[in-house]
Amino acid sequence: MGIIKRQTIQSSIYAYAGVGVGFLTQGVFFPHLLSKEQIGLLSLLIAVSQVLAQASNLGLNSAGGRYFPYFRNIDRQHNGYLYIATLTTVVGCGVCALTLWLARPWVIEHYQTQSALFVDYYYLLIPLMLFTVFFAVFDTYARLLYDPVTGTLLQQLVQRVLVLIAGGLHWFGWVTFPQFLFFWLLAFFVPLVLMIYSVAQDSALFFNRRFVAVSPELRQNLIRYSALTLTTALSTQIIWTIDKAMLSTSKGLDDTGVYSTASYFASVIALPATALYKVSGTLIAESWKANDLDNIMSIYRKSCLNQLIAGCLVFVGVAVNLPTIFAVLPAGYEAGYYVILWLGLSKLIDMATGVNGVILNTSRYYAYDSVFFVLLIFVTILANKLLIPQYGMNGAAVGAVLATFLYNFARTLLVGIKFGLQPFSWRNLAVLVLAGLIWFLIERVPHGTGSWWWIGLDVALRSSAITILFLSGIYVFNLSPDATELINSVWLRIRKTIAR
Repeated sequence: MGIIKRQTIQSSIYAYAGVGVGFLTQGVFFPHLLSKEQIGLLSLLIAVSQVLAQASNLGLNSAGGRYFPYFRNIDRQHNGYLYIATLTTVVGCGVCALTLWLARPWVIEHYQTQSALFVDYYYLLIPLMLFTVFFAVFDTYARLLYDPVTGTLLQQLVQRVLVLIAGGLHWFGWVTFPQFLFFWLLAFFVPLVLMIYSVAQDSALFFNRRFVAVSPELRQNLIRYSALTLTTALSTQIIWTIDKAMLSTSKGLDDTGVYSTASYFASVIALPATALYKVSGTLIAESWKANDLDNIMSIYRKSCLNQLIAGCLVFVGVAVNLPTIFAVLPAGYEAGYYVILWLGLSKLIDMATGVNGVILNTSRYYAYDSVFFVLLIFVTILANKLLIPQYGMNGAAVGAVLATFLYNFARTLLVGIKFGLQPFSWRNLAVLVLAGLIWFLIERVPHGTGSWWWIGLDVALRSSAITILFLSGIYVFNLSPDATELINSVWLRIRKTIAR
């Protein structure tokens, strides 16, 4: 767990630095700079492009996580893995671009009335898809070579800084909204270029066809696994995207803009999990190759507990500061209050179940995951179809919680049945109780109002109190040996610094 701990901490630092920039951009700046409809457009473009990116990779990124140990050979340029991944993605992008062109009449029919702006900028999906999927290809490749940090830095921090700069150009009136969209696209293109440069700097940018060597058995396994995980990955993206797509057709881009802004605050909760999945996937795949079930169990148990601790800390921090958050947003965004809570709960559920999906997807039972997700698509669509017309964006958020709970329950149950891995203990329940008590106590304190200075001070003091109380409880009751070790290490460094 040493590698996982160190790289997860590094990735989390970059990710949370990006959150700070993202908060200024998505949470404060853009709601005052852009209309709700324009924010809804950006959100819908990103959501749909992520689905297309998953489709255009044809499942090979996921297959790489499972089978790259069989490619790994630096002297033979990893047997042409990067060449295969890139060529496969080029073919997939061509198919997706053709599909977008053929689907335009349907898009016009269903979106012209409520979301006309999306129709106007529909073809921006093509470059956005290309930048997104090729960044994922090189980020995955770097992760497989034990570098999950660079991709996190570029995607979570650099990209958001560039988006903020693009917004600044529009704020000063130097560019119009259509021109702003060009610079907004550059914010996705530049990290891709830097990601490729990073791989090249590590002397791993291999495109020599002569080194491609895939045995018939490995080729068959790759094709089968890619097909099944493509179904899983597409299902996941559809489940995460369908709420925005259905909300746009039913209620319009204005509601989608409020919903996407609210979902940004909820997504903050899942950042430590994102870093963990990038690091742990490769190590779990290696553990399966060595049949080291004890190591997998150790990673699984610690991921459930430590990600629950991180998730609860951020969830409570976001929840108790909601009244202050909405005080700085333009009128109309308060409709997203319960959206943040519901979507935050869905992220917390996902974190509390740890790396169950990684374990399943890298095991011989990976096909089950595809079945779960296909069934879940229909459940999600049905839930949204029933809930969105009646409850609007809150209905979409409840549908997201239902989907997240169902697929994590199915995954956890299957991992427990097939491998006998049950990661939960009394400590997991104790963390939830501690978080609930602190939430209840801090909510009793009146919120500050008035000037921006006072509002900022209120957020700082409230968040500091939550952090101190929560981490103190974790430490005093030793709810997580890893957290206790980290706190001791930080405290020791502070004492050494003061002593100097």
